[in-house]
Amino acid sequence: MSTSDRLRCSPDFMVFYFIYLRYATRGLSSYLGFREPLSQMPLLQHRAYSSDPPAQSRFTYRLAAAAAGKRTPSRAPKAWQDYWLYTSTQVNATPPYLRSTKPNSGEDAFFAATVGGSKHHVAFGVADGVGGWQDQGVDPSDFSHGLCGLMAGTAYIHDALEAGKNVRPQELMQTAYDAVIVNPRIVAGGCTASLAVVDGAGGMETANLGDSGFLIFSPGRVAHRSQIQTHAFNTPYQLAKVPPKMQAQNAIFGGSAHYSETPAQADVERYQLKHGDVVLFATDGVWDNLSAQDTLGVVTKVMEEHGYWFKSHNFPGAESLLNATLIGSLPQEVDQKSGLKTPYLPGLLATAVMREAKVAGLDTRRNGPFAKEVNLLYPQEGWRGGKADDIAVVVCIAVEDGVAAIEESTAIKAKL
Repeated sequence: MSTSDRLRCSPDFMVFYFIYLRYATRGLSSYLGFREPLSQMPLLQHRAYSSDPPAQSRFTYRLAAAAAGKRTPSRAPKAWQDYWLYTSTQVNATPPYLRSTKPNSGEDAFFAATVGGSKHHVAFGVADGVGGWQDQGVDPSDFSHGLCGLMAGTAYIHDALEAGKNVRPQELMQTAYDAVIVNPRIVAGGCTASLAVVDGAGGMETANLGDSGFLIFSPGRVAHRSQIQTHAFNTPYQLAKVPPKMQAQNAIFGGSAHYSETPAQADVERYQLKHGDVVLFATDGVWDNLSAQDTLGVVTKVMEEHGYWFKSHNFPGAESLLNATLIGSLPQEVDQKSGLKTPYLPGLLATAVMREAKVAGLDTRRNGPFAKEVNLLYPQEGWRGGKADDIAVVVCIAVEDGVAAIEESTAIKAKL
């Protein structure tokens, strides 16, 4: 196979090709950054950061993802195999964005990408392939991983920031979904999707469709949680691609109905992040096995053990506080070498939640949220224990420029 043939078969080439294919036919290729024929475009060209960011751009972001397939044995997580590290501040990151691969995360997928290469703007999220498609001979992972790869690529090549237009998560989902629909390599399938876009002012906008979702943590508490969307128990809202032949066969011979929502039906929320806030997106492999309070317990343990949260007084029930200086010192660059040698907070959090969900899913005596709901709705089933499933987690920590310096100055004045 020639070099050009290998490039044409690469996942990243397919990401850019189908974005181009969708929009070039509408005369909107310049909106997505395509100003020359595809054959002349450099593949995954690095985007330069703006030398003069807007005055309101105070926030940058530190991220990590962790994943485990349903059939992956429980094991000590390995960097770049079970978890992946990313920062919005890394110059010429290779690869320029995170996206999941099937061998590592099964049918669940994730992504994280700077928007237009800006260190102050990031898009990230998860998607959960709907396993029921296996009954139709369809690999659900093709849809979920394809959608996340396309969302990452679309965010990364966004070129309207200088004009004051950030990408919107619902629009990002729509662009990727449209591209999946016309992608001949993705024959059929479906997935849930949950994603966010954050900006330099700490603003976060989310779009959530289905039963994946997110939590926001402030010191010692769950500051916000998303709501799931379902038709019925264990039947989430989902994006889907049902080819005409399959639709015709179902009409003639009958068969299971395929739910198919659109990105327009996603719940959209806006939230103002603060320095040190932890945002955690995950698929239902986490939420079926861990409640919000369970997840808070995992997060709290990591944050306190490493000094990022601390108690205001040394007695039970004391208020948790943020070590703003330590948050401000989080690395601005990570790579495979530094990620292996130096603990990186987002990676610690993502892997801790992933491992706890994995263990809980395999525990036949620990009833998680899924088991409790089954026993409430269908007590005759006698469900016991966790629910083994694929897992994908993305953690994002907001870092506000100058907060650590202000805290240090205040501490010095207090001593004086």
